[in-house]
Amino acid sequence: MPPGQPPKISLRDILAKVDNLPSIPEAALRLSRMMEDPNVNAEKLANVIRVDATMTSHVLRLCNSAAYGFSRRIQTVKEAVAILGMNTLRSIVYIIISKFALDRSVPGYGLSRGSLWLNAITCAVYAKHLAEQRRLIDPELAFTGALLRDIGKIILGEYVGPNYANIEALTSQKKIDFVAAEEEVLGINHVMVGMKVAEHWNLPESLVKVIRYHHSPSQLKKEAILDKKLPPLVAYVHLADAFSMMVGSGVGSDGMMYSLDLEALKEIQVVPDQLYLDLTLAKLIDLQHIIDSFTESMNNIEVS
Repeated sequence: MPPGQPPKISLRDILAKVDNLPSIPEAALRLSRMMEDPNVNAEKLANVIRVDATMTSHVLRLCNSAAYGFSRRIQTVKEAVAILGMNTLRSIVYIIISKFALDRSVPGYGLSRGSLWLNAITCAVYAKHLAEQRRLIDPELAFTGALLRDIGKIILGEYVGPNYANIEALTSQKKIDFVAAEEEVLGINHVMVGMKVAEHWNLPESLVKVIRYHHSPSQLKKEAILDKKLPPLVAYVHLADAFSMMVGSGVGSDGMMYSLDLEALKEIQVVPDQLYLDLTLAKLIDLQHIIDSFTESMNNIEVS
């Protein structure tokens, strides 16, 4: 190994750290798996939530937040499940999972505690709004897909920090984005790590793919894609990710060192010229009250 060159990180190194990840409420992970079953019914979901006091509290707090704007207060889990519907309930479950997973400092990426989770919520709100414009997929799927896209950073940050200068220099020297530079310097990047985390938690395959390809969605075409909703889903998250970086919400030191995948944006009929970017950014900034509502609803939750 040449002097000064960092050792490459093996997949074995990463997998060894997965077991030391933040503790996610088991009820939340169980619900995420149950909701992938098209035959699951509301009563079964309500029972899982009801027997876990922490989940009950979180679900009721979120569904009564201003973000959902229900005209009356929802007081019971049964009522919440009946009113929310499956896709909105899925979004709430993943907000809870993302809070426990991401609400921590990641110094390697220059992220103070709360920044990574704020960025996740911002991207999720933006992805939902973007998906609502043409309804190529259910907007709640876009919301859910965005929440855990950067989960790999909580592990890889340990390695990025000491090698940040080399990674940043490589983006300029070779005109590549940050995720490609990570891989060249470290032998692995945060989307690969995130994919392994998602697989470890047995998250749905669609979320695994979003995490893996949200910086390069057109690469999905190199795989045999059976789920026709997947390319637009990843494209919406990719675009929302770019907008969340533009507004600087919870953005780390990798900042704007990523590029738009123009080929993938054709999947969602977007031509990102300056007029589109300006008009869309203005609309997204107007959604700040929704982001604030989610973060305020989860403010008092302590994660270890």
